[in-house]
Amino acid sequence: MAKHGLTVAKATKEEFKRVWDWLHTMEALFDGRGMFSTEEDWREWDDDEPAKKQLLQIEKEVIESDGAMWDGKADNDRVLFLWMKRSFLKANKSGSIGRILFDCETLIENACDPKLDYLEFKPSIMYAERNALEKVNKIISRGELKGRNPQKIIASIKKLIEKSKKED
Repeated sequence: MAKHGLTVAKATKEEFKRVWDWLHTMEALFDGRGMFSTEEDWREWDDDEPAKKQLLQIEKEVIESDGAMWDGKADNDRVLFLWMKRSFLKANKSGSIGRILFDCETLIENACDPKLDYLEFKPSIMYAERNALEKVNKIISRGELKGRNPQKIIASIKKLIEKSKKED
């Protein structure tokens, strides 16, 4: 079976930061883990929390355009919707979320052991050094390289490695 290489664009640290920031705020807003948590708990977050500042700014905009509710606040569903829309666009700038997911999927499919339900390298990767050493030992122990110069020995080892790649 022929193996094919795959090259994909690598997500940047900035992309990961944007997506993680977005995800953490989404979890804080909607994970519902607290017994009495509501979707208005953001009002009790620290005032220096960037997401709270954004939500308050959006609330101000909504009040200016739609008016306030009986309690002087904007409709929370509208504020959250606008925040989600804007923050998603920021987090997903240039397709960041898809790139991160595709990168992770590609790495898992190509580098991880498909037989396991947790992440661990494929045996061929995990034991690459040991396997290479075993191949070199086979070449040396056969004695067919005695008296050859190092370049020829290395060339023979490379041939054996290439042959074994085709067998994998």
